[in-house]
Amino acid sequence: MIIAIVNQKGGVAKTTTAVHFAYGLSAQAATVLVDSDPNRSAMAWAGRATSAFPFKVITELQLLRFQGKFQHIVTDTKARPSPEDLKVLLEMTDLIVLPSSTSGDDLRVTVDTAQRLKEVGSQNHRVLLTKVPSVKDEKDAREYLQEQSIPIFKGHIRAYKAYDKAFIEGIPVFQVKRDPNASRAWLDYQTVIQEVLEEYS
Repeated sequence: MIIAIVNQKGGVAKTTTAVHFAYGLSAQAATVLVDSDPNRSAMAWAGRATSAFPFKVITELQLLRFQGKFQHIVTDTKARPSPEDLKVLLEMTDLIVLPSSTSGDDLRVTVDTAQRLKEVGSQNHRVLLTKVPSVKDEKDAREYLQEQSIPIFKGHIRAYKAYDKAFIEGIPVFQVKRDPNASRAWLDYQTVIQEVLEEYS
């Protein structure tokens, strides 16, 4: 399974989603995380780790060396992909995940990206609501996306400080210590990953 994590904007938990998808999928089969974002945030995350990730984090050029060695590939794409980039992603991936916070501007940009994907023929893209601050915000964002006929994951990712700690320490959120929300944060991603596995594997 090849999954691309895509959005036109930063700050919507794109890298956080890529890292945690890779963690979740690596428990099921050999997985690699390809960091295609020029900022190399996923590689920076892995670089701070004190113990090895259960999956490789590599650049798109390095992927050629490991061709055929992984069952799952997760790609943290660059921000603001061009129409040509979207066409390539469509041809190369099984699923395109569009992480988006519930803020109005993020939702607007996400809808625009989803519509561009639809224009180039995508039927396998889906919005993942991230940084969700409340049940009401999640409900309002979901209703807005449904009105735009945008496909959405059933699960969503709540806003927790544990993710910031995880990034700083170079660990997955479930390894964050002394934070009562760390296990809840990981459960959110586990729920979404299970949704992916049930539908696409």
